[in-house]
Amino acid sequence: MSIKRVTPAELTWVNQQYEHIGFQPSTLDNEIIAIVMSQDDDAGVGRLVKLNDHEAELGGIYILNEFRGQSLAHEIVAFLVEESKRLGLETVYCIPFEELQHFYKKFGFHEFDVSAPTVEPKILAKYHWCLERYDKKVLLLKLNHG
Repeated sequence: MSIKRVTPAELTWVNQQYEHIGFQPSTLDNEIIAIVMSQDDDAGVGRLVKLNDHEAELGGIYILNEFRGQSLAHEIVAFLVEESKRLGLETVYCIPFEELQHFYKKFGFHEFDVSAPTVEPKILAKYHWCLERYDKKVLLLKLNHG
């Protein structure tokens, strides 16, 4: 298992994966995108989208079917959480499906009052977009550094 940061040449592959599962496409403008590899194969992807100087959204975590069960999602989330610390971000949001709540709690993510006035407007808009788009229930979780 290894993790690499996405280059412009790999962005097409990333967005093909996201299109396949109905996730929003990525750009490299304000994102750190990582690919997790199993041996020499691209096995999954995840991203950290910078919302402003202090906040980001961790998301787009997707492991290809043939590579599931290898703890690759854990590896990519751990990598992106470390990247958020390295960048000095104070808050990282995550909008997982409800059944993944316990997985994200292992990294320190927790539920909070989404009606709080301090919630970043972009993340709130995306949360509402997800509520409307997906049949499964989604949660808005937060990780605070420091």
